[in-house]
Amino acid sequence: MLQRTRIDLEVAKQLTLPQELALVRAAYARHQGPVLRSRLATLLLVCDAFDDLVTLLSPHEDLTFLEEMLLAQACLARETLEDADQARRSTNRALALATSDVQRAAALALRGKTETRLGAVEAARATLEHALRYDPHERDACKRLAALDLAANDPAAVLTMVDALTMRGAAHARLFAARALALAQTGAIEAARIATGQGAAGQGPTGEDDLTAMATLAPPPGWDDIHAFNAALADELLAHPGLRYERYGTASALTWRIDSPATREAPLVRLLLAQIADAIAAQLDRITGLDHPWARARPAAAMLRSWCVITESDGFETWHVHQFGWLSGVYYVRVPDSITHGEDPGGCLAFGIPEDLVGDDAAAAFGTRTVRPYDGLMLAFPSHTYHRTFPHGLREKRICVAFDLRPL
Repeated sequence: MLQRTRIDLEVAKQLTLPQELALVRAAYARHQGPVLRSRLATLLLVCDAFDDLVTLLSPHEDLTFLEEMLLAQACLARETLEDADQARRSTNRALALATSDVQRAAALALRGKTETRLGAVEAARATLEHALRYDPHERDACKRLAALDLAANDPAAVLTMVDALTMRGAAHARLFAARALALAQTGAIEAARIATGQGAAGQGPTGEDDLTAMATLAPPPGWDDIHAFNAALADELLAHPGLRYERYGTASALTWRIDSPATREAPLVRLLLAQIADAIAAQLDRITGLDHPWARARPAAAMLRSWCVITESDGFETWHVHQFGWLSGVYYVRVPDSITHGEDPGGCLAFGIPEDLVGDDAAAAFGTRTVRPYDGLMLAFPSHTYHRTFPHGLREKRICVAFDLRPL
């Protein structure tokens, strides 16, 4: 019998990222040591202060592996060819500093991105293949190599890569997503749907091919009504000191977000996460013994990681998967009535596959499944399942808490 997955809640943070950045900036101004420099560089990257990061690290010739990787990412985020070339040089230096195959693979995966940005597609393909020889679990290399082969209309190469990496023990969201995309591009649409967990329930070989769970969450202890809890939770989130507009490199566009809502000053968020963990445990019981590659990769222990997305009229999420998760999902805290009871897709969640990766015909054949949200709804689905949202065009805010179950 498969052992139950242990679900750990993320540790409540003392500070938001901007608060920590301000403290580390001040500390580094007083003492410019290597440990503080690396921490400052990391915080500058996650806070989208790319120019400051480049200014901080570029003058130094004694950068560590981590700092060279951070510098490369900051340069790429500035999105000029000159910066992409500087990023390529940084990844080469990082590769020379690497002390493990995992680090070598990470440096090569990032170099492959710079080469793609510079138009050197064949060099990028060779670099990404090299990365996967070092580490078959390198998610970014898998994602980028699959994208190159799909763009070349060569899904067979993607399937060959997936099979080879699987034989070497890889089992992660990018790998499962690549297989589904390649199947769709070959025209094996139902196999692609089953691979993403979006097959018609009971119609595939497993008999349980729809792996998405939907439920109205029960109110936490001490609350008799989920709507009253949601109203208080919405107020807590809207007043959260970590609230920021946009973040580079995410699927969110024109949105407000809280990268780490679980702080000591956000007790209702912590109550919500405990309820989500209980609901996930029930979902995991349902899939126990399921003969599906994703189900077989179920972790023995995982961390429940969360973030908050708040959309106004123009905000939306582009097609994406959650590459660090095994199971992902969303809980809807506040949904305007016109979304819940509407007829157009505005404000809704859609499952499907991206046209820009597989082509319009394959994406249309795969189809889109739309879920109309409401206050208190929780959805959980495999992290490799592509999904997106649509602008709702309303003055009211749509508030949700997204989450990943990340293997430990």
